[in-house]
Amino acid sequence: MARSEIYFGHPDASISVDEELAAQHVFRDIENRLKWDKRDSGIQVVVGIKGSGKTDLRRYMESRGNPYKFNLDGEHAYLAQDVSDIEETSGRIKNAIAALLLQEFAHRVGDSSKSNAAKALAKAFEASTSVLKRIPNAVDLQVPGVTVRLGELVRPDATPILQGAVDQLITDVVKALSGSGRHGAILIDDVEDVFPGIDHNPLFLEGVVRAIAEINNRGRNNLHALLFVKHGLWRAWFETQKEYDKVSHVIDFLTWDHESLVNLIAKRIARRHEIDDHGHFDAEELWAKEFTWGDERLDDFAHYCTQYCSSGPRDMIKLCNLAGVEAGSDLIGRSHIEAILGGYSDEKVNGLNSDFGDTYPGVNGFVTHVFHGAPARMTGNDLAQLINERALLVPDVHRQYRDKRWYAYATKEGLAKTMYQVGVVGFESPSGVTYAIEKPNISTADLLSKNVVCVHPAFRPNLSII
Repeated sequence: MARSEIYFGHPDASISVDEELAAQHVFRDIENRLKWDKRDSGIQVVVGIKGSGKTDLRRYMESRGNPYKFNLDGEHAYLAQDVSDIEETSGRIKNAIAALLLQEFAHRVGDSSKSNAAKALAKAFEASTSVLKRIPNAVDLQVPGVTVRLGELVRPDATPILQGAVDQLITDVVKALSGSGRHGAILIDDVEDVFPGIDHNPLFLEGVVRAIAEINNRGRNNLHALLFVKHGLWRAWFETQKEYDKVSHVIDFLTWDHESLVNLIAKRIARRHEIDDHGHFDAEELWAKEFTWGDERLDDFAHYCTQYCSSGPRDMIKLCNLAGVEAGSDLIGRSHIEAILGGYSDEKVNGLNSDFGDTYPGVNGFVTHVFHGAPARMTGNDLAQLINERALLVPDVHRQYRDKRWYAYATKEGLAKTMYQVGVVGFESPSGVTYAIEKPNISTADLLSKNVVCVHPAFRPNLSII
């Protein structure tokens, strides 16, 4: 039977059903290091580029432990208030965000169940609302329900009342959960939708992260808060941060390598063929049900596939789905992958703005200006010089981007690092070519010192790079 466009599953984990996610999730070490279930410490902030599996990881963790959960994401942006103009210290922002998150958790869980824990949480919400009403204009009484104005909470004169409200809230919430047999979970994804304007105010993210750390520290193993952040937004904060050292130990990065991408497709093949792997499987045996690699070894053929995946799992699923449609009912081989690379590469370049446009608006056009017809391989210094000659020193290009914050104050060296961060270039090492999906962070000096910097194969067809 001919394959459909989602034969290997949805590239977007947000629209996958729960049982698919549980069966297809590729387990990596980060799951064991997240603060979850019975753990009272661990990683609390996960950073990853778009398509690297943040939502998949979030939903997988939700399925473990049956928590009382409160989700905030693009579809559930209950707290949405523009934060672009909030310039208070991250300490005041921390207290305000902690109050909002704890209040909403208590409110929504309290309304969703008849359990004793839910009843206690409902009382905690009512008590905290009464306290917050003592802050002038903090609670909007003109709309149904309870709306707390974030801008009023961060004012210096609100600090004593707010701190007292947070202290009492966390005490009441933990007490409500401690005897219930279930932990609580606050999970934030798509933070730029939850807090509109945060991409223009990266220091606000520092306050959010500190609020997450505060809730986790005092919630111990009764209450967990996890935050999932796009790499571009994290980098904008990191470059302007003031209190990063206070929370750096709770932050980790979502990475993928060749083996994990091979296993990703193997698990989806097992699911497609209704094979219960019980956590153990033979990747070559499973791949042979859908792919053919002739006289090659599977590892060589699989490397041919994974080399086109700059964003990790989303790219791998997309590539295999496109090749599967091309192959129809035949086993998928190199010729089918080659046939779809042109359209796939067009999507990759055009998709740069949807993936990174919040932090680097117009980046897809910039990549085209700089790399069209460029060499596939160059030194790190040659990359910086290429950017200088094709962008900074070209009046038309410079005028197009000079109002973009990521470009306006950047040097050619800084822009070279940006190209690495968005996955367009990587560097050669003794173990092969390394891209941001495997090593998210590299200093500008280290990148410029590389003898061989490569344009990612996924972008080369569109950019006419041989």
